[in-house]
Amino acid sequence: MNKFYILFISFFCSNYLGAQEFLRWSDEFNGTALDTNYWEYQIGDGCPDLCGWGNAESQSYQRDAVKVEGGFLKIKASKEKVGNSNYRSARIRSIGKMDFASGRIVVRARLPIGKGYWPAIWFLPTESYYGNWPLSGEIDLMEGKGQEPKTTHGTIHYGAYVPNNKYTGTSYTLATDSFTSGFHDFGLRWTNDSILWYVDGVLFSTKTRSNLTDFWWPFDRNFHAIINLAVGGYFLGYPDATTPDTATLQVDYIRVYQDLKQIFISGPDAILRLDKQKEFYTQELAGATYAWQVPAGAQIIGASNGSKVKVNWGLHSDSIGVLATHNGFSQKINKYVLALPDTCEGLLDNVETLRTMYWVGGSGTYRAGVTNPMKDFVNTSNSVNRYYRSGGTTYDALFLHTDVIDAAKDFEDGKLLFKMKLYTTAPVGTEVNLNFENRKRAESNYPLGRRCVLQAKTTKDRAWEELTFKLILKPDPGTLDGTINQLVLLFAPNTSSSDVYFMDDFGVKEAPCKELLNSIEESVLEPILVYPNPLVHGEDLRISFDAKQYVLRDILGRTKITCSHINELNAQLGALDAGTYFLWMSNGKREAQVKILKVQN
Repeated sequence: MNKFYILFISFFCSNYLGAQEFLRWSDEFNGTALDTNYWEYQIGDGCPDLCGWGNAESQSYQRDAVKVEGGFLKIKASKEKVGNSNYRSARIRSIGKMDFASGRIVVRARLPIGKGYWPAIWFLPTESYYGNWPLSGEIDLMEGKGQEPKTTHGTIHYGAYVPNNKYTGTSYTLATDSFTSGFHDFGLRWTNDSILWYVDGVLFSTKTRSNLTDFWWPFDRNFHAIINLAVGGYFLGYPDATTPDTATLQVDYIRVYQDLKQIFISGPDAILRLDKQKEFYTQELAGATYAWQVPAGAQIIGASNGSKVKVNWGLHSDSIGVLATHNGFSQKINKYVLALPDTCEGLLDNVETLRTMYWVGGSGTYRAGVTNPMKDFVNTSNSVNRYYRSGGTTYDALFLHTDVIDAAKDFEDGKLLFKMKLYTTAPVGTEVNLNFENRKRAESNYPLGRRCVLQAKTTKDRAWEELTFKLILKPDPGTLDGTINQLVLLFAPNTSSSDVYFMDDFGVKEAPCKELLNSIEESVLEPILVYPNPLVHGEDLRISFDAKQYVLRDILGRTKITCSHINELNAQLGALDAGTYFLWMSNGKREAQVKILKVQN
């Protein structure tokens, strides 16, 4: 409703036979009052934090604008002064009372007519895991414009902070009749990888992970429902002389159906090796039982029979799984989790095949996936990140989101070293600062929210080099470790430089190596190199790891190739479809895993 990847997806290994969709929750609005077991009222005009509810709307939400009667939920908007608002209306939500992260949702409703009336049935994240709006996503099942009674809009919101937020959507127009003259079914089918919109059973829009270029898919965690009738705003304009003084949104029912085969595990796709207290959950179904399993080297902290667990991870990438049983049926669900770096020193993000760090804002101009300005022995990548520093901003800050790093202490103590490859037009000796921040706390005056600052200085210009960042300052030790949710790069701070900066291969080095602490021979700990990656038909992989066993799996966890020699692997690669694959290798002493992208010629 607001206008203002590492592409690791949960996958399913099913022993569920004859599975059927079941009704998980519904509200038929058959009573005489709103069921506050499932709903809560939102009151006011959004002030002081979000005046006009972020869209310069004209209404104040009040409880008495909601009625439940005759088997319907009725939200009535009326032209009357309420505080600083010119209209009274209502908004209800199910946050913390009924949350879901997949399913088939159907809402039967009749929409109001009149210019400036804005009915909506939509979903916001119950937890802002990826950050504040729109980073954690928004799903609009139905948005109507009172002046366009035949049309509805289905939209998702995502991406960077305002004003660089993104959305994509599709409208649907009835051939006959209108949404105001009768009731219609507004439907949504939501899986881990896609969202589909329906009107009266007719599919009119599909959005998938592939639609979110340059950003992550945030629709893999719990959301809650919102039903409201707004008046005016950026989306549709404001009432005029033709607008009726009152209008009513009527809802016959909301129903949420669930298929056990479609639930998935929510949690981080990538973590640092030996990370602790990482939370994973699946849908909490009434009467269901859950049995969690974690890979060797990992440990569940506390109970393992609920819909949610916390895990202390081990050294290696692997799958976490849960057996969910409901109404006599069982479903095994797995989620692959990448433990980074995959050796003592390795990548967190390389733009091309590994994405865990995403741009979410800055004063300058950022773009991911641009052509490498000059390949050399330091960086042979085809694609890199580019940032034009704003010369008019003394402290130009480039904001990055990552859920891999949420603590700073190991970086402060030198147990972890942060690295980055850089090519710039800036002069030798240019400072590059890296802040570990809590975004909300950092919204106050400096130094609040800035847990620590790491710094590197350039030694080259117009050539690639690898920078290693070291601690120089701890501005706000009061920012608690474990609350870091933003990394901030400042290029040439306290200057008016307008140079260009190309970045690639964000990485981490352990000191000392955690594998050495676990009795792994140092001689086998060089970084794993795979070339070419991406791979096209007719090419052979070259791998800097002498393995005795190779297993290649697709993104759904299905084994595609098992062999004992690199030549056998290459002989079978040509038959693979384009897509993302994970190659696991072992030489008896050490295991390694890399992600491989195969593309069309």
